[in-house]
Amino acid sequence: MLKYTPIAQFAIGLDHRVKVWNRACEVLTGVSAEAIIGTDHQWKIFYPKKRPVLADLVVEQDYDNFLEIYGTKNPAESNIVPNAWEATDYFENFNGKPRYIYFLAAPVFDHEGNITGAVTTLQDVTLRKMQEEAMKRESEQLQQQYSLLRSSMGERFKFCNIIGKSQKMQEVYDVIVRAAVCADSVVIHGESGVGKELVARAIHDSSQRKNAPFLPVNCGAISESLLENEFFGHVKGAFTGAYNDKEGFLSHVQGGTLFLDEVGELSLNMQVKLLRAIEGGGYSPVGSNEVLYSDFRIVAASNQNLWDEVTKGQLRSDFFYRLYVIPVDIPPLRERKEDLALLADYFFSQMESPLQFDALPGKDIKALYNYHWPGNVRELQNVLRRYIAFNSLEFMALPEDAPPEIPPEILSGVIDGRDSATDLPLTDAVGRFEKQLILSVLHLTRWHREAAAKKLGISRRTLYRKMMAHGLISTL
Repeated sequence: MLKYTPIAQFAIGLDHRVKVWNRACEVLTGVSAEAIIGTDHQWKIFYPKKRPVLADLVVEQDYDNFLEIYGTKNPAESNIVPNAWEATDYFENFNGKPRYIYFLAAPVFDHEGNITGAVTTLQDVTLRKMQEEAMKRESEQLQQQYSLLRSSMGERFKFCNIIGKSQKMQEVYDVIVRAAVCADSVVIHGESGVGKELVARAIHDSSQRKNAPFLPVNCGAISESLLENEFFGHVKGAFTGAYNDKEGFLSHVQGGTLFLDEVGELSLNMQVKLLRAIEGGGYSPVGSNEVLYSDFRIVAASNQNLWDEVTKGQLRSDFFYRLYVIPVDIPPLRERKEDLALLADYFFSQMESPLQFDALPGKDIKALYNYHWPGNVRELQNVLRRYIAFNSLEFMALPEDAPPEIPPEILSGVIDGRDSATDLPLTDAVGRFEKQLILSVLHLTRWHREAAAKKLGISRRTLYRKMMAHGLISTL
């Protein structure tokens, strides 16, 4: 039966002479059965000097010698074949090529249980060993890179452009370093204003992609009709006004990091197409059948619970699992108030102010520590700007989640019987009312878009589009 198996095998007798050398063994070793059968020259196939091969040791049942000779070749008893021994050896020139060969030798018994010879199975495991060694080298390199980054940080008060000495921020720094030394997708969680983009950029700048582009994309700021065009680009003539080819985000971010802010705002259709590109299936520009490929890493961010979005049907589960590999949770400012002084001094210096936190009046320091900071670090920066300008603290006291009170002048200015149907069509009246209402709520929430959208009962994305339509973005 050995002669006809597709696996390279040979057999020897008690006299250590070759009895069987099958066709697969001929192909693997380059030695014909005619040349080797009847001889004890099996050692010549593998080694320059005479020495026992694994089959010889099995025939003699010399396990101690087996361990001594194959000590560096992963010698072991087989877990699969009873009474068999195994080892893996490397040969610089095995039938003209450098190869790793796996040996499995088992004794052959007669009907009375006496050993009559041994059968050796040979397997070329070069590709597997090369992959294992490549993975080992990569793992060692990543570990060295991580150790270097971690040792350079110590107990840092600043990492990249992120400020904080608190224990929670030290934990964030550690996750950033771990994320930087691997290639997996990252999802950053945190409230609005905590600095999610700063964390994303820190991951990019600390990674092997640091010399390639970092491209931030606000998913909630792009209308659904433009998403595919913005991400994938278009070719000339794809639609009215497409006078030239245009490259999309995926082309511009080649080799770098694509930061998807508010990733939960992407449409389900866009999630499918982006998932295909992330998984190596490529993408096609609008108006083209050509499939293009881009090498990029995804770092996503959201202030929502993305799994809740999956359960509500707003986020595809396959898209979620593809992104949610390394989570990074950024604590809100109210949970790391020990960083207030550092942050304040940093912002004062950025604003070229001579002020220092410790030199502020005691009542102001107390007020800063007692405030709950719903707008987080971004709000702190704005409060300090006003403090420099007016020399007094003014906080954002957001109203409760009640419907916005509509000032009478808004109603009288839009819905007024003095406006005739000709002078003020219904669509214009509705548009003017909508603009005034949005402005009113934005003023009530001090231009905090997320709070304004919540009060109006619409998404941030819808609010952004309406602000664009009414020319309110420039007001910011």
